[in-house]
Amino acid sequence: MLENVDRRDGRVYEFGQENGDPLRLAVSVALATSRPLLLRGDPGVGKSSIAAFIARQRNWRYYEHEVTARTEVTDLLWTFDSVRKLGDATMLASRGTDAELDDHDYVEPRQLWWAFNKHGASYRGAASKPKRPAAEPLADLNKNRSADGAVVLIDEIDKADPDVPNALLVPLGSRQFEVAETGDTITQQAPHVLVIITTNEERELPAAFLRRCVPYVVPPPNAEHLRRIAAAHAALRERRLSQADLRLIAEIATMTENLQAAAKDLRSRAPGVAEFLDAVWAALELGITVTDDRWRYVKRMTIAKDERLP
Repeated sequence: MLENVDRRDGRVYEFGQENGDPLRLAVSVALATSRPLLLRGDPGVGKSSIAAFIARQRNWRYYEHEVTARTEVTDLLWTFDSVRKLGDATMLASRGTDAELDDHDYVEPRQLWWAFNKHGASYRGAASKPKRPAAEPLADLNKNRSADGAVVLIDEIDKADPDVPNALLVPLGSRQFEVAETGDTITQQAPHVLVIITTNEERELPAAFLRRCVPYVVPPPNAEHLRRIAAAHAALRERRLSQADLRLIAEIATMTENLQAAAKDLRSRAPGVAEFLDAVWAALELGITVTDDRWRYVKRMTIAKDERLP
């Protein structure tokens, strides 16, 4: 049984072109200019998975935040646990204790803070170690990685209210922000911080935000690219592919590329990398070829989920 292909562990990523891929160049430009890398394109083309791959390749820490309609800019910087503070204050009052509460103990550093300044985040911005040190996101993944660099994935920013990208302009541009409740100014201390932002283009992003990003449109993978993706995932899982397996993968890759074109004409969601790999693994594991009577069902359950697709 093959592992879930949706895992963002950074172990494998196959670029569109083996040498001189423009996506590699976009990453380099973003690092050189200290600008966020804005990856645009259809769902499923591999926008999100490159962030964890770059972090793993460079041995940098990795953080991610999946944006929703309820996301606020502070969700990426810090949050303040006012409920816990009120509870503590009520408990102390009931005991007749006049001890003052330290607001730092109720600050929860978020992804960008951890990327900018890991040590300061663990201290919640306090000058000395707080009573309860902050817990780092993805701590197990990051425990052996360098504090000198970090990659932050802000996934599907187009789901957020337009105020969110606008509010990110200052912290992403100046690489600093102020924690309102404590007055602490958090400044980037790590030498390298790469912020990767993805959008599925469901909502137009503010012009001011776009001007401050390095944009790159990730194209849908063609059949040749899909074949290399499948081979890379198989190698990662130490699965040896026979010549028959390779021919089957090539047939499914060509079929997926044709379905992508058909989906575009129908204004339907095109099958992405995950759907393609589902089709490949299902066919290989179950011993089903594209001429098998069962293939039409596998196809509908994986790469042609829209009934209008051929």
